[in-house]
Amino acid sequence: MPRKSIAVVAAMQRELDPLLAGVRRTQSNGVEFFELENAVVAVGGIGRGPARKAAETAIANYRPSLVVSAGIAGALSAALKVGDVVHAREVVDADSAARFVASDGESVVATTASVSGPAEKRMIAERWKADVIDMEAAEVAAVAQGHRIEFAAVKAISDELDFVMPPVGRFVDSAGKFETVRFAAYVAVRPRWWSAVRQLNANSRLAAMNLTEAVRHLIDQRSVTALKEKISGT
Repeated sequence: MPRKSIAVVAAMQRELDPLLAGVRRTQSNGVEFFELENAVVAVGGIGRGPARKAAETAIANYRPSLVVSAGIAGALSAALKVGDVVHAREVVDADSAARFVASDGESVVATTASVSGPAEKRMIAERWKADVIDMEAAEVAAVAQGHRIEFAAVKAISDELDFVMPPVGRFVDSAGKFETVRFAAYVAVRPRWWSAVRQLNANSRLAAMNLTEAVRHLIDQRSVTALKEKISGT
């Protein structure tokens, strides 16, 4: 496989759909890859295990100099609204307390094993002084650190601090795939979730659009920097 200087790890294709439209998909070790001109996007699935597997496979196959955890996430601060994009300066594993430095950011991302409600979000925000919560970034950061590769994290907000999340975590299988049909059947007979699901779908679409633009900008920026360094070194 051709070397790519940037590997972007995402849980789901829909998080970066605008960027991946029309891009040929390949698969390796159960991970889906989309090769762009100057980067590769690895889609591994939701959660810690799939994120680690996707990062390890991307590094083995493409030998990047930068690994990026990109995805939609929840706000831990009332100041963050749906569609806002944050770049991490630090990622903290809320389960193990491990901390990881991230490049070119200003926020703290906390990674947990499950989606949290408003009360738990506030507890995590207070304990870890975090701005954003997700389910993958710490695992991707740990892999990058283990390989001594630069790490960055870009997250777009899909649920604000007080948003009550439907029980989506119950419908993620062991491979990190979201079981859409099962979830739809569950929600269909529970009207109390209809409004929240509609809102979450709309929020996620906006977050994915903004995340895509941020990731595209990061790739372009890094590509220009690498070209300048190459030219100056010759």
